[in-house]
Amino acid sequence: MAVLIVYATKSGATKQCVNVLSEELPNCTACNIEIEKPSIEEFDRIILGAGVRDGKIYKPIRDFIKKNHSELLKKRMGYFICNEKPKETIEIIERNIPADLKEAAICMESFGGYKAYAAPKEGTDQLKGIFVDKIKAFAETFMR
Repeated sequence: MAVLIVYATKSGATKQCVNVLSEELPNCTACNIEIEKPSIEEFDRIILGAGVRDGKIYKPIRDFIKKNHSELLKKRMGYFICNEKPKETIEIIERNIPADLKEAAICMESFGGYKAYAAPKEGTDQLKGIFVDKIKAFAETFMR
């Protein structure tokens, strides 16, 4: 069972989450949508991850969802966001993921995050503000 993680990041929090998540998932391929365009037909399960700015997930992931909407409905899906305001997670997911995709999803979660201007500096804890326990629980639920 092949797993694809498609993500977009600005401050780097989403990339850090993908690093942890991909260690938890067998047969996993990670793809930064801004660098390469994946062929989703090859994968049984897909996870989409994105950072959030002003209540919206990053445009490359929004565009990916629009372009691949019907194909995504045929896959086992999971969604995660990186936002520094976890209390807004439900509202952000409601506004950014179409209802039919949310309904069909295995799991959806916020992994925390940080503001772009507060991103950890090189050589410091890159997971500061990220909920590693939520990432591991997400991976376990996603693979059931």
